[in-house]
Amino acid sequence: MKNIKKFLLILCSILALSACSQKNFVEQGTPLNNAKVSKIVEGSSTEVQILSLFGEPTTKTAINSNETQWTYQYTKKSSTSHMLIGETQYNIIEGKLDIIMSKGVVTWFNYDENQRQKKW
Repeated sequence: MKNIKKFLLILCSILALSACSQKNFVEQGTPLNNAKVSKIVEGSSTEVQILSLFGEPTTKTAINSNETQWTYQYTKKSSTSHMLIGETQYNIIEGKLDIIMSKGVVTWFNYDENQRQKKW
């Protein structure tokens, strides 16, 4: 009988603690990936093509009277947090695409993607 009580107490404790965990998911910006970025061709891709691939950029910055820099940023984070011990694991993907447009055509672009993980 004592063993059953201990077992039930342990089981209830585990269930109570696991109920305190929470899964979180955050996604911000335009989804970016190498497959979409590989469709960009310097000297050939137009503003219309870039807009159809990625939508409106996060920012547009005038470099001079002929050139504009378009920047796309993307963050995707999934994590598990526990009420008592904090964040226990996460997976973060961050992407940034910079494009220089001159007279409606891509003249240069750069894509960087970083992935970070923490497993308990």
